[in-house]
Amino acid sequence: MNHTPDLLNHPALRPYKDSICATARPCAEITLLPAEHLTVWQSKLGGQPYWPKDMEYPRNAKGRPLHLLAQINFAETPPLPDFPENGILQFYIACNTGIQDMWGMNLDDPARPDGFRVIYHPAPLLEAAGLNHDFGFLNDQPKPESKSWFRRLFAPSEIQFQMPFTSPCAMRFDLQQKFASLDEPGLKFTGQGVPDIDNSISPNTAIAVLREEFSETFNETLDWSGHRLGGYCNSVQEDMRGDKYRDYALLLQIDSDRENGVMWGDLGVCRFFIRPHDLRRRDFSKVFYEWQCG
Repeated sequence: MNHTPDLLNHPALRPYKDSICATARPCAEITLLPAEHLTVWQSKLGGQPYWPKDMEYPRNAKGRPLHLLAQINFAETPPLPDFPENGILQFYIACNTGIQDMWGMNLDDPARPDGFRVIYHPAPLLEAAGLNHDFGFLNDQPKPESKSWFRRLFAPSEIQFQMPFTSPCAMRFDLQQKFASLDEPGLKFTGQGVPDIDNSISPNTAIAVLREEFSETFNETLDWSGHRLGGYCNSVQEDMRGDKYRDYALLLQIDSDRENGVMWGDLGVCRFFIRPHDLRRRDFSKVFYEWQCG
């Protein structure tokens, strides 16, 4: 991995180059690939999950089964600091039954797992006989609760129970690195003879002009879009972590991807965050989940 990319040699960025590079985090960039056949063990978007027969399947607060969004088999990923080196990590979300469901996201408390779940299998079973292969119950969804004009207009029957992708995909992982974006909580870039880039400080007019030039160049030069495990996220709106979740780091990002039929609202992006010490402990019970529209 190149920790001092030539991209940072732009005159507006060069004074802050060392400070920017100090924020580098390794990540596993994910490429989605069309797949006709996916095993229950492999990494994938959607599809049939790995699920032991003796485990209770995850459900939302109303008792309805959640659907597999993504499955990561760490035997297939490059090594990342704090992340498991083996096992299977799964991300489940609620299937939309109407415009108000928002794929299980809780706007008031994004860490409350009523409509989503993150589950880790540290030692996956290798024998198919011990796994559940009948997921017909996922198709047994409730009928729409309302026939109002609002539902008929914005949530017609043909888009009921949808997921944010059209078909399952395989995953390929590539070890890369990302630098912190300007939306990252607590961000501060410093450089010799230049004003600090610190979004928590209101600058005077002269410094504001310098920061604006830096911000425009920085955001045009670096890219946080795409799918990834670890690293930094792509914020299409205001970062929802705020002060309460400012110590949470990116666990998984699934972006909109027209080529592979993935769409979060209007070109939005989905992110799962976790506190680093919870990740090291393999505790995925306090994950923060949200998605934003573009």
